[in-house]
Amino acid sequence: MNIGVVGIGYWGKNIVRNLQKHREVENLYIYDDNPKVIKKIKESFPSVINCDSFNNLLNKELTGVFIITPPETHYDLGRKVLESEKHLYLEKPFVTSSEQAKELVEYAEKKSLRIMSGHTFLYSPPVIKIKELIEADEIGDIEYISFRRINLGIHQKAVNVIWDLLPHDLSMIFYWMGENIRLTKGESFLKTSVGKNPDIGFIFTEFSNGAIAEGLVSWLSPKKIRETIIVGTDKMVVYNDTEPEEKIKIYDKKVEKLEPDNFGEYQLSYRIGDVISPRLDTSEPLFTMIDDFIQSVKKGKKPVSDGVFGIKVVSAIEEILKNR
Repeated sequence: MNIGVVGIGYWGKNIVRNLQKHREVENLYIYDDNPKVIKKIKESFPSVINCDSFNNLLNKELTGVFIITPPETHYDLGRKVLESEKHLYLEKPFVTSSEQAKELVEYAEKKSLRIMSGHTFLYSPPVIKIKELIEADEIGDIEYISFRRINLGIHQKAVNVIWDLLPHDLSMIFYWMGENIRLTKGESFLKTSVGKNPDIGFIFTEFSNGAIAEGLVSWLSPKKIRETIIVGTDKMVVYNDTEPEEKIKIYDKKVEKLEPDNFGEYQLSYRIGDVISPRLDTSEPLFTMIDDFIQSVKKGKKPVSDGVFGIKVVSAIEEILKNR
């Protein structure tokens, strides 16, 4: 395949690196409007072919194009890619409105083109393992999810912290709980301390099956935290993405309400069992995601993180922001 990549910043470089080592990729074309970025990427990957404009890149015989540019540009660039009859990968956030997301997905379906939203965490071994635990009924019914995604981050010009960080956690929650779960309530409290875009967000969501998820996303923290707690009716799971080895810990802990002996008397029984850290795959999530895109094009199947999934995340963020 011949593949194009538009936007060779920090994340774009990682996309290029993984595409370079994929055996299905024959030629890799790149475009970025920053000459310094192009010079640097050519030093690391001399075989990539630079294009002097976005339109020039689209005129090449490409199978698919990866868009790794600021979110506000995704819709216009993505639409042009699809109009040029090429399969499309859009980095998260997919686009910045559900209307735009639906339009792109519908257009891709009409043209029989694959479209993918870049939710890399869906391909992360710890996230996949948690999905397996849920499907095997090891945890029981999910009752509560709590997440924290904070660090001293880079403030974005066009999007707030919700658009920047929350797609990661929403994508994982939707992946774990199933496509049939819909957001029924969302509340967020945003605060701006630096720049004009809110950099702290407190989120509360309630799902149609009764499960609750709450979390904090922030660009203002002296410490980097990437932690998710999943409470089931049988067991509890802690996923710490910053942990170098034991990223998942399964706690055999449970609280049960006992039948009262008399009126007004209620008792709780606490079960405390083993703590297990399962063995995880060591594959790089980004390469796995890129391979899913390539295989979806090659075999005509939907990727895990397809355009419909992208719509789901964008729509949820819109609802959360609407209720703040």
